[in-house]
Amino acid sequence: MDFIKSWFIDSQNKTGCRYIIVDSYNDPIPLEYYKKNGFDLMFSTENQEKEYTHSKAEKLSTRLMYFDLIRFRV
Repeated sequence: MDFIKSWFIDSQNKTGCRYIIVDSYNDPIPLEYYKKNGFDLMFSTENQEKEYTHSKAEKLSTRLMYFDLIRFRV
């Protein structure tokens, strides 16, 4: 994960990327993996995410998460 983050902030990289976005499985193991690597949930609750995505599912199978590369650069 650190390799991917460092690749995006390398001075030779011209992608103009600010955020890394993932669609993590809504399961404790992958969610904890991404949290341990500095990712945050885009929505604080599943209900907020369901409303935004217009999901009719009882439980979301995935959760949107993001990492702000500016934090990695510091």
